[in-house]
Amino acid sequence: MEKDLKILVVDDTVTDRQILSKVIGDIDRVELAGVASSGKLALSKIDAKKPDLVLLDVNMPDMDGLETLKRIKERHPDVDVVMVSGVGREMARITVKALESGALDFISKPRGASAAANAGELRQSLSGLISMARTRKYSRQIKGIANGRTAVPVPQPAFRPLVKPPPPAPVVPTEKTPTPILKRPDRKPGRIDLVAIGVSTGGPNALQEVVPKLKNDFPLPILVVQHMPAIFTASLAARLDSISAIRVVEGSDGGAIGRGALYIAPGGRHMVVRRNPGDRRVLALTDSPPVNSCRPSVDVLFRSLAMTYGGHVLMVILTGMGCDGLAGVTAVRRKGGYAIVQDEKSSVIWGMPGAVAEADQADEIVPLSRMAARINEIVDKGHI
Repeated sequence: MEKDLKILVVDDTVTDRQILSKVIGDIDRVELAGVASSGKLALSKIDAKKPDLVLLDVNMPDMDGLETLKRIKERHPDVDVVMVSGVGREMARITVKALESGALDFISKPRGASAAANAGELRQSLSGLISMARTRKYSRQIKGIANGRTAVPVPQPAFRPLVKPPPPAPVVPTEKTPTPILKRPDRKPGRIDLVAIGVSTGGPNALQEVVPKLKNDFPLPILVVQHMPAIFTASLAARLDSISAIRVVEGSDGGAIGRGALYIAPGGRHMVVRRNPGDRRVLALTDSPPVNSCRPSVDVLFRSLAMTYGGHVLMVILTGMGCDGLAGVTAVRRKGGYAIVQDEKSSVIWGMPGAVAEADQADEIVPLSRMAARINEIVDKGHI
């Protein structure tokens, strides 16, 4: 079978390079374009080998992963980069910063009892990311054909276009951004008591674009599910809190839900809303099985909101792989909730928002650059 994705491995540790190279060599339709032991060497090999995907170690001497990532994106913006991170809070902080700087996603370095166990863990982590990188490559090639650039024929991408396109929508005027918002003419947002956001691949960068632009006196609580492991969500919350006017924290079991604060579901645990004996809504964390292969899961949170907030929820689905969030959005909309999703052009991967749109459950499709302004507008009108 023809190989259609070229991968470069960049790591200063010989053992890690060998394990990653072996795993990549065993994956169908994937070519190992080469290895590099430093950021500087990686840049020269990218120039020569033209890889589609770079697996980039976070912690390297001389030129670290962050600086290497920056230079790759400056010189080769179409090359996807996945960070390969160690464990620990400092590594998590740096990895979150890399995701905000344009990395597609990250995987953790396994530290199992054997090389075979480590290889198996890496193979599982890489399988979805390689599929996503392949889809993004095909999408870029198809856009190149549409724009009149010469490109070789490519297979059908993994995602499907909208089966039922939304009807033509009016342009929502704005002084700074004339980009239209696609809207359903038959539905309008009602009363809003809470904002809920679901996001996955590309999420840290998207949240960094949205959360700091929410107004200083934001009157409602915001709950966020970002698909990430433990420790990384704590680093993400701390990073967003440092650059935003509203307070951003990880959700805690039994914690109150305060207005003007954003709560991120801790990695590795589902976050839901329940009513305590005093009939107050509080956060709860659970260790129930993953849903859509995710824990935390957007669907788990949103279904709990359907039971505790009814239809008084503004749901926001941002970039991400898969379809987590679709069932939850459907449950809340059935009770009158309102859903807006990120558009395909500004999404790193249009899996989650695309699934909602394709199922005809999106009330608006909004560019990322307009998302914060639109959330502010809807909340201003719907908050009582």
